[in-house]
Amino acid sequence: MTENSRFSRLCPLLWLFCLCFGCVTASNLHRRTPADEDKNIIVKKAISPGYYSQECNAHKQCKDAVKYCHMFLCVDCLKENVACTQNGQCCPSSVCVYGRCKTGASSGQAGAFCDRQSDCKDQDLCCVRESAINPAISICKPALDEHQTCGPYNQYRTLYIGGTVQPACGPCKQGLTCKQVGIFGVHQVCLPEAAPAGKK
Repeated sequence: MTENSRFSRLCPLLWLFCLCFGCVTASNLHRRTPADEDKNIIVKKAISPGYYSQECNAHKQCKDAVKYCHMFLCVDCLKENVACTQNGQCCPSSVCVYGRCKTGASSGQAGAFCDRQSDCKDQDLCCVRESAINPAISICKPALDEHQTCGPYNQYRTLYIGGTVQPACGPCKQGLTCKQVGIFGVHQVCLPEAAPAGKK
C-alpha cells in the first residue's frame, strides 16, 4: 500500500475528528464559567456555532437593575457624563440629557428623550429631532428666545409619530414669531408677533 493511499484513507477520519472537536468546543464557548469569582461576567451560551441565545430583547428586560440591553446582551449601565444615545442606558438615578448621562436629571426636562409633545414638561419645550444627539429619537428642545436665529433652516419640524401629527411647536417661544430680517441675505430671527390692527 503506497503512502498516498494511506493518507487518502486517513483524511476523512481526520476531518471527522476536527468537526466533532469544533462542535464540542463551540458548545462550551464562554468568557468565564458561572463558578468564577466575578458573577457579573457575561456568559455566552452557544445554540450552534456562531449563534447565541438572547439574554434580553424588546420583550425581555435585563434582570439586573444596573444593566441595560445592548445587541441582545445585558451590559453594565453607563455612568455619569458618559455618552448615551437613548433612554435606559444610564445607571439608576441618572437620565440621558443632551447625549450624556446626568445624575439628578429627570425625564421631560430640556435635553431628555421624548416620544411625543406631551412627554416634555414645560410648554416652551418642543419634542423634535436633534440629529447631533440621535437622528432617530426626539428630545425635548427649548424654543428660541427673542432675537435668536430661527432660520432659514427650521430645526423644529412637525413630526409624524404613531400615525398622528404632533402639535406644531417652535421654533420661537409663545408670543414670538420667526421673521425675515436683513437686506442682503436670508436671515430669520424670533421677534414679537405684530399686534392686530386697532390694538396696542
